Amino acid sequence: MSGRLTSPVLVGRERERAALAAALTAARSGAAVVLVGGEAGMGKTRLVREFTGGLGASARVLTGGCTDLGVDGLPFGPFVTALRRLVRELDAPPVTALLPSGGRRGLARLLPELGVADDEPEPDLGRARLFEEVLLLLEGAARQRSLVLVLEDLHWADRSTGELLTFLATNLGEPGVLILGTYRPDEIGGTHPLRPLVSRVDSVRGISLGGLDRDGVAEQLGELLAAPADEAFTERVFLRSGGNPLFVEALVTVGDAPAASLSDLLLADVDRLPDLSRQVLHAAAVAASPVGHALLAILVEMDDLAFEDALRPLVRRRFLDVVEDGYAFRRDLIREAVYGSLLPGERVRLHRACAEAITTDPALVSGDRAYAEVALHWHASGAPIRAAEAAWHAAESARRTYAYAEQHRLLDRVLRTWQRVPDLADRLGVDRGTVASLAAEAALNAGELDTGVASVTTALAEHPDPEVAAHLLRTRAAMYDRNGQDPMPDLHEAVRLLPTGADTPLRGEVLADLAIAQRHHQHDAEARTTAEDALRIGQRTGDRGVQARALITLAAADADLPTAVELFERARTAARDAGAADTQLAVAVTESNRLEAAGEHGRAEQVARSGITLARELGLTRTRGTLLAPNLSESLLSLGRWDEAEAVYREALAQSPPPLYRAYLQIIQATVDLRRGALDAATTAATQARAVMREPNRGEETCLEPDLLDCRLAQIRQDAGAVTAILDHVLTDHDLARSPRYSWPLLTTGALTLVGHHGTGALLTRMSTYADTLAVTGRLQQAHRLTFLAATRHDDTDAWAAAIEAWRDLGQPYPLAEALLHSTRAALATQHRSTAAELITEAASIAEGLGAAPLQREIQQLATRARITTNPTRPGNPAGLTTREMEVLELVVAGLSNRKIGEHLFISAKTAGVHVSNILAKLTVTTRLEAAAWAHRNQLFKTE
Repeated sequence: MSGRLTSPVLVGRERERAALAAALTAARSGAAVVLVGGEAGMGKTRLVREFTGGLGASARVLTGGCTDLGVDGLPFGPFVTALRRLVRELDAPPVTALLPSGGRRGLARLLPELGVADDEPEPDLGRARLFEEVLLLLEGAARQRSLVLVLEDLHWADRSTGELLTFLATNLGEPGVLILGTYRPDEIGGTHPLRPLVSRVDSVRGISLGGLDRDGVAEQLGELLAAPADEAFTERVFLRSGGNPLFVEALVTVGDAPAASLSDLLLADVDRLPDLSRQVLHAAAVAASPVGHALLAILVEMDDLAFEDALRPLVRRRFLDVVEDGYAFRRDLIREAVYGSLLPGERVRLHRACAEAITTDPALVSGDRAYAEVALHWHASGAPIRAAEAAWHAAESARRTYAYAEQHRLLDRVLRTWQRVPDLADRLGVDRGTVASLAAEAALNAGELDTGVASVTTALAEHPDPEVAAHLLRTRAAMYDRNGQDPMPDLHEAVRLLPTGADTPLRGEVLADLAIAQRHHQHDAEARTTAEDALRIGQRTGDRGVQARALITLAAADADLPTAVELFERARTAARDAGAADTQLAVAVTESNRLEAAGEHGRAEQVARSGITLARELGLTRTRGTLLAPNLSESLLSLGRWDEAEAVYREALAQSPPPLYRAYLQIIQATVDLRRGALDAATTAATQARAVMREPNRGEETCLEPDLLDCRLAQIRQDAGAVTAILDHVLTDHDLARSPRYSWPLLTTGALTLVGHHGTGALLTRMSTYADTLAVTGRLQQAHRLTFLAATRHDDTDAWAAAIEAWRDLGQPYPLAEALLHSTRAALATQHRSTAAELITEAASIAEGLGAAPLQREIQQLATRARITTNPTRPGNPAGLTTREMEVLELVVAGLSNRKIGEHLFISAKTAGVHVSNILAKLTVTTRLEAAAWAHRNQLFKTE
């Protein structure tokens, strides 16, 4: 039978095309990611191309594809191809205008068209910046018109491509971007880079292509044959093909000839090609697709006319498609079948020819593919020395583009070759220890921690020189730390190996790392000593980065807040001088945390916001910026600005932060939810956070935070038994003296819940014993101490007055309302009824403003029992305004905004706005000015 090799129309995919159209419509309101999955031959690429081909000028379409090169593939390959096309379409100047520093800090490493890339001393930070710049570029380009980014054959994606795609899928927020990917589900194993997208990312939609039904096969046959096929032939093709469109095409060609597999079907058509055309197809199958015209001509060694004659049948019959300056297989399955049919000697010869040609002229392949492809071809041709040399250069190319997973695998290949080639050090010009150190750093930066630990351990067993060993130990310590294991033994051993009298940069770096680890584990005295040594070495060597990190530790460990703030400023300056952006952000994280712990909530908020602004300027909003979100939201929570805190943590959680920082955010989320009375939501967030924060070696403070949250949940539920169990566990299993920041609120929460409950006397005595010896640093811990003392002294109204004044001075409305409530009980017990009325009225007002439903209920229950009205109307108030509304009106008359009213009354701006709206309605006026005039007419407030 004769007929068309490919159907001129796409058949049987109307529902899938409609799904793609719907995804693009949705993307115009908010970015979307769609993965089209189907086994080989199902027409994934055809579907996507038919869809994008019909968009015309309504959307800009960028396409890039993965190639079957494995570890030797170009990192970020499909993105490089697509973004390079975008730069050509938009021109470089408009593109650089969309990026911080014109893209020179990140994206220029992938796209030299943007200019010479800046040096980046912090590799992990550089990768984060690169990801954000890709995100900014896509979102910026989509503002002009919708942008469709097509990434084909993602089952062959390198690790870096998979991680960048996952980042985009979880962080794209601006409208107008649609990412379409195609992949084969049966090739996505548990460790595949695409696995997180396929199985876990909620923002990704999936389209699954199955086989055509019988009517679809009949329609496809009609298009291929240019006439309806008879029923019997249609039935045979349908049964043999299983509805796979590529099988259908192949069966039209071979008719009823027997075929054992799809490869046999595809090769049957290949066998009908002229000899020279088959020779060209064999060479193209060995070269990475797409293959340039010039490279393919060298491989087949034909004169120009013969080469062109051999190419025509391949292009005409759609074995190869013409793409830019070369050719690509129309179907990857055809390339796989042709490659699989080659004789072993033929493969080796063609791989060697590819390697030699590209080595002689790297311009034969596009972009930065030369080293990667040479490494592949030498490896496949069985030339280990040449393969190792190429892998060494390819690894450096991968490092420059932050493709650390690929760098690690290439360096691992070099190290494995070393065992067979003793003189490899002379050939590469580098010793094995250096390669092992670079491989360890690459594994660390790639997050391949278990593999990296094993590699370092193997390298250390070979007894390298002390400095190399110290470097390896420092890297392994960082891996342990990220895995939640104790890094200090490796750091101590690294310090021991380095000469005490030699103030080298490496010794300074190791000591700075050790000081941070010691502080994290609350070994404050040791941390200070180690940090002072690191600072001294940093000053002698002129290493401003080491100085900055040592100063951060010293500031965090200093009990005197003014001194700590001065040290933080010195650290900030040193980090800026060193060009260490990550360390600058670390200053903001640590200082805002230190200020919050000291009760300086407003100053902590300012520092955290400044850090987030810096992250934005550095192009790191969605990565490093999320490290500051827990600190900012915690300060807003303390200040009673719960709506703002919620907005911060929800935005940060939507950006998929690392597990520990997600846990910090969930602790705050749970605290807001429990105080508002959403106990189920609070319990869910607490459970998720607890799973991470109670892992071994997280440090005393991190372990105590879930205990404090559990205690507060039990307090809200008025579950004295649960509070008793938690406090007993804490007092037995933790050293509270190492973490007063969380120990004091634990003791306070326990005392407020347990005092007066039967059978808790012994536990309260233990708590008081601990409290007598527990350090008090700063106004916040002092407020907790005063509250604890007041709670344990029962009806001591003077003690409660001191606690109330402390919380009022700090500006923390929620614990102030709690103290007012408990002081009310003391006043009632001592027959001070008028004082009790004043106290509980203020408590009710604060709780209402915060929206603290459980606390409001507790206050109202006490007020009802005591027959006190907590929300009276002011005497002589003609409009029936409540006491809180009168307070708000007085501030409106003073000209304050909703934000300022909220800060003054410890309520959110949103709640203040609700009060203002209610006031306007009751007064039957429409503006704040009219409300102020009404107040003046009625002489509600004294004026001087």
